[in-house]
Amino acid sequence: MSKTAVVWSCGHSDPDTSNERFSWLSRFLYELKPDYAVDLGDGADMRSLNSFDTRKPEAIVSQSYERDINHYNDSQERIRWEFAKNRKRKPTFYGFEGNHENRIKTAISHDPRLEGDRFGISFGHLNTHKWFDEYHEYEHGAPKIHDYDGVDYAHFVGAGNFGRPLSGVHHAYGLLQTRFKSCIVGHTHKRDVYFKDGVSGKAAIGLVAGCFKGAAEGWAGQANSTWWKGCVVLHNVEDGYFEPQFIDLSTLRRLYGD
Repeated sequence: MSKTAVVWSCGHSDPDTSNERFSWLSRFLYELKPDYAVDLGDGADMRSLNSFDTRKPEAIVSQSYERDINHYNDSQERIRWEFAKNRKRKPTFYGFEGNHENRIKTAISHDPRLEGDRFGISFGHLNTHKWFDEYHEYEHGAPKIHDYDGVDYAHFVGAGNFGRPLSGVHHAYGLLQTRFKSCIVGHTHKRDVYFKDGVSGKAAIGLVAGCFKGAAEGWAGQANSTWWKGCVVLHNVEDGYFEPQFIDLSTLRRLYGD
């Protein structure tokens, strides 16, 4: 029996940017009522734990671990709000740890004295057990890959023995060449899709899901204009195949913005 799913990646909830886009997503999910929803990770930006601004006081003066955590949890609550408000059954939520959530574990590994559920930093502060029916943390130092209905999902798929994120101008095609089955990833903030239709119904799709960011990034320069923002509806998901529908953020704003 085929299913309907909604996928997004790289929401990058950041205290300096409004979370209103997650409310638009909630209204969209409530109307569509998919069987499940997949968050491919980097939902929390965790700017306060980045390793790039250590020599830039002007960049870190407004950063706060507490604000980062609170803003992320607010974004997750917003995504589920329409179902809670109307007391309707939510779709099943699947989540994946991205490299930005992994910043918490990296910081602890560099200085274990920072760890603490009450007065320190902790991966548990993300409340993944509350927000997701299944959540896939990193495995062997890399994003976990998990199959749902014959489709592999991950924050990114690594290439080569060192596991650097697969990317490039033929990203979606590269996913099929690496996994030999349908595969959906995020991470690059770009959108790409490649269809491999075969005989006797045998087919596969490689898909890169763009991002769900709410603002441009000062560090990204010209790359900002190449990022696609939105979510992807997977229609008729069955045995590793589906029909993708891309819903951009401007459409969600037009239909569901206040």
